[in-house]
Amino acid sequence: MSGHSAERSPYKEAVWIGTGNMGLPMAKNLLRSGIRLGVHNRTPQRLAPLLKAGAHAIADLRGSLSGTPLVFTMLADDAAVKETVLKEGGLLDSLPQGGVHVSMGTLSPGFVLELSKTHTERGQILVSAPVFGRPDRAEAGTLTIVAAGPQKTLESLLPLLEHLGSPVFCVGEDPSLANHIKVLGNFTLAGLLETLAESLSLARRVGVSPEQLVEILDTALYRSPVFRNYGQLMAREDFQPAGFRMRLGLKDVRLVQKEADRVDVALPLADLLHAGFLAGIHRGMEDWDWSALGQVRAEDAGAARKK
Repeated sequence: MSGHSAERSPYKEAVWIGTGNMGLPMAKNLLRSGIRLGVHNRTPQRLAPLLKAGAHAIADLRGSLSGTPLVFTMLADDAAVKETVLKEGGLLDSLPQGGVHVSMGTLSPGFVLELSKTHTERGQILVSAPVFGRPDRAEAGTLTIVAAGPQKTLESLLPLLEHLGSPVFCVGEDPSLANHIKVLGNFTLAGLLETLAESLSLARRVGVSPEQLVEILDTALYRSPVFRNYGQLMAREDFQPAGFRMRLGLKDVRLVQKEADRVDVALPLADLLHAGFLAGIHRGMEDWDWSALGQVRAEDAGAARKK
C-alpha cells in the first residue's frame, strides 16, 4: 500500500522500545516523519544517536505511556517482549485503554496470538508488523513490512509504517498471521543459504571461482538482490560483523519447526538447517552472520577456516 503521508496519521507522538541493529535505524526513520518520539532501551547508552536526532529518553514506562496511545517494540524474541510487556509496570500495565502496541520483531505466532488476547482484555490493541530486510535496508527505509491487526488501526498506522519501509502488506486482522508469514519467509531464506552453502563448498573443491559462480547464477536464475548479497557474503567468507546473527537464525528455524509440529507437517529441510546452525554455534559462530552456514558446510567438506 502506498500514497500515505505522515501528516495524515492521527498519531502525533509515540514511544519506541528496542534500539538494536534494526531498531535504531528504524526509530531514526520514524523520527523523520515528524512524530514526537520517546525512546526506551534496556541499555540506555544505545539511545544517544536518537537523542541527538531529536527523540527524548524514557526511563519510567508507566509514567510516560499513560498519556501516549502508541508504542512500537522492535525486540529480538518472545522472551524480550515478555520482559518488556508483561512484567509488573511494563507496557501492558502502562498503555492506556485504546492504546496501540505495534510489535515489529520476529516472534512465534502462538505467542503473538496470546499477546493479542492479553492486550484485548486490557482494552488495548496489538498490531504485528514484522519486517524483511537487513540493517542497510532499515537505514534506507526500504524494509518490507507485513502487518496484521484491526483494519481501521492499520489504516491509521500506514503513514508511519511507510516511513520505515515499502511495500507494506496488510494480511488480515489476526496479528499472528503476520508472524506466520515472517517465520515462513525466514525459513525460505535459510533454505537458500543452505543451497548456496553446499554449492559454494563443492565449487571451491573443483576449482570454480565462488564469486563468478554467484554472479552467473544470479544472472541466469535469480536476478535477486537477496541472492546476490548473500552469495557475495558467502563467496568472500565475509561473516562479521553480523547483519543477522546465526543464533537468531536458529531461533527462527525452531519457530517454523514448532508450527510444523503443531499441525503435523513434515519439513525435512528445517531439520537440516537446525543441525547446520547448531553446528555453527558449537564451533563458535553464534554471533557471526547466519550466512556463515557457508563456513559450516565448507568445514564439513574438509576446508580449513581462515585465520
